[in-house]
Amino acid sequence: MPARFTHVVVKVADLDRSIAFYRAFCDLEVVRDGRPDGHTVWLAPVRRPPGPPPFVLVLYLTAIDFRLDHLGFQVDRREDVDRIAADAARAGALVEGPIDGGGDIGYLAMLRDPDGHRVEFTCGQPIGGVGG
Repeated sequence: MPARFTHVVVKVADLDRSIAFYRAFCDLEVVRDGRPDGHTVWLAPVRRPPGPPPFVLVLYLTAIDFRLDHLGFQVDRREDVDRIAADAARAGALVEGPIDGGGDIGYLAMLRDPDGHRVEFTCGQPIGGVGG
């Protein structure tokens, strides 16, 4: 059986603050909560078909000693990118955009989560056609 992508782990300084960010902007919900005895919380897409989620984002409460480049989320419409960017600007989380990068980049906005990790929201990237 080939390997398949299942999760990304992001180091965070405050679980509640990070859960609130990923709920508000990424439409993720807690699917496994290791608190208060543990140090991880798993998030998955709110709207998904029955069965296991396509991926989970694991928030890991620990010192943040490095960052990944960015997490990418696709939305259906440019208006969705605009709305997310406006909400992020009001929350002080907008880094860039919205901009139209054209080609394979599409229309995007880049946010920064509470621990400095960048989170991209895009419309028009051809990810749906990859491998198809």
